[in-house]
Amino acid sequence: MPTLAARLARLRPLRWALALLLVALSLPAAARSFTACAEPGEGPPLLYRSPNQPALLLGFTAEFWPQLFRGMGHELRLVDLPFKRCLHAVSTGEVDFVLGAYRDPERERTLVFSVPVRTLTPQVFFRRDRPLALHSRIDLKRWHGCGLAGASYAHYGLAPGDLDQGARSYRTLMEKLMLGRCDYIVEELEVVQRLGLGPVDYLAQPWLGHGPVPDAPAPTIHVAAAQGSAAAALMPALDAAFARAQKSGELMRVWRRHAGDLPF
Repeated sequence: MPTLAARLARLRPLRWALALLLVALSLPAAARSFTACAEPGEGPPLLYRSPNQPALLLGFTAEFWPQLFRGMGHELRLVDLPFKRCLHAVSTGEVDFVLGAYRDPERERTLVFSVPVRTLTPQVFFRRDRPLALHSRIDLKRWHGCGLAGASYAHYGLAPGDLDQGARSYRTLMEKLMLGRCDYIVEELEVVQRLGLGPVDYLAQPWLGHGPVPDAPAPTIHVAAAQGSAAAALMPALDAAFARAQKSGELMRVWRRHAGDLPF
C-alpha cells in the first residue's frame, strides 16, 4: 500500500497544474488591436469630421468607444465608411465591429450583437400641409416613403424595396420630403433631435410635422461583429464593460460633453 508521502508526491503535479490554471484565469486577456466602422454625420453629437482637419473624427462615438476598449486592455481604431459598406466590411471580416447598428432578422444571419446601447422612439415625419392618418404601421405602405441608403426599417414593417432609399444624408432626405418627392420619412425622434445641433433644427421648421407610428416597436442600437470572429468572442466582455460605464456614470459624462441636454 503506498505510503502517505508517496500519495502526496503523486498529487503534487496536479496541484501545480491547478495553480497554473488559476493564475492563467486571473490574468487579463492579451491586448489586441481592433477596428470599428461608422459613418460620420453632418455634425455632433455622435460622429463627425473636424471642420479644420477632415481626417480627424470627433464626437461621442470617437471618444467613448476607444476609451471603453482601452479600459478592457485593447485598442480600437475607427474606420470612416458609409454605413452599407461598413456592414458589409464587418460581415466579411475586413473590419471587426460596426458601431450603432439596428438589430433585425436579416442582420442576425451574419452578425452577433451586443446588449442594447440605446433604445429609440419610432416616428413618422411628413409635411404639415399633407398630414398622414396612421392607425398601424401597415398603413405606411399606402404612401410613398423615403429613407437613408443602407438603413434598416424592419421595425416599421418596411422591407427593402418598400421605400425609396436613395438619400445618402439626412439633409437630402429632408429636402426630398420638403419638395414633395416623398409623402413621409420614418426615423427615430432622438435622431432628428440631434440633427438640431447641426446647421438646421428640423423639429423647429414650420413645414415639418411628425407623430408616432402606433404599433412600431422601439428599435435598439448595438455594436455588432461577424459570427465566429475574434470580435464576436469579445462581445461578453464588451457588454460587461459597457454596463460598468453605465453604472459609474462615465457613459453619461461623455454624452453630455458632446450632446448637452439631449436625451441619450
